[in-house]
Amino acid sequence: MSHPQRAVLLLSGGMDSTTLLWWMKDQGIAEIHTVAIDYGQRHKIELKSSRTLSKQAGAQSHRVLTLNLQQIGGNPLTDQALSIPAAADKQQINTVVPYRNLLFVTLAAAWAEQESIQHLYLSPVQDDYKAYRDCRRAFYDALETALSLGGPHDTTVHIHTPFVEKWKSEVVQIGLSLQVPYQHTHTCYEGIRPACGRCDACVERLDAFHRNNAVDPLEYEK
Repeated sequence: MSHPQRAVLLLSGGMDSTTLLWWMKDQGIAEIHTVAIDYGQRHKIELKSSRTLSKQAGAQSHRVLTLNLQQIGGNPLTDQALSIPAAADKQQINTVVPYRNLLFVTLAAAWAEQESIQHLYLSPVQDDYKAYRDCRRAFYDALETALSLGGPHDTTVHIHTPFVEKWKSEVVQIGLSLQVPYQHTHTCYEGIRPACGRCDACVERLDAFHRNNAVDPLEYEK
């Protein structure tokens, strides 16, 4: 499969998108522009991680775009008054920020349009399907069409999701082979260091490393 020479990557600073950054480099994509979204998340530390990792990977540029989702409310990721559920509570559905990926991709696509870049890369994985409906390829196919139809001129937006059919454990396997610096990534929904080790994001991450007989380089409270 051929890859474009210029592309924009939505880089959260987490495990999956960071692996994708190193994978894109390995695939020979020459000019990678990384974009992070400050949406009022309590785990804002991930923005620092995305900046550090983009620089470490040698990306062409890094941009933080602002989107205030705190004004929507009702979600523990954007409302400090609400508690982050533990994975044991089986309430991951409560961490779904409505239409978050739709807004993220649209914002990144708008910036990419200004830079005359038609290719966007994202890192949804198969583990996300159950709770996060906007992590399915069918959603991105529809969004790809909508962005192409709604652009300021006749163009085709391409949304690439190389990991969409892979499990997190498979993504970590790829990352370990590419020597991804996972110690600089951030996953925990609580936005703390050491990471909580209890939220769904932490538990899924730890499980992915465990399935690879590897040790996660992050420190955890529990």
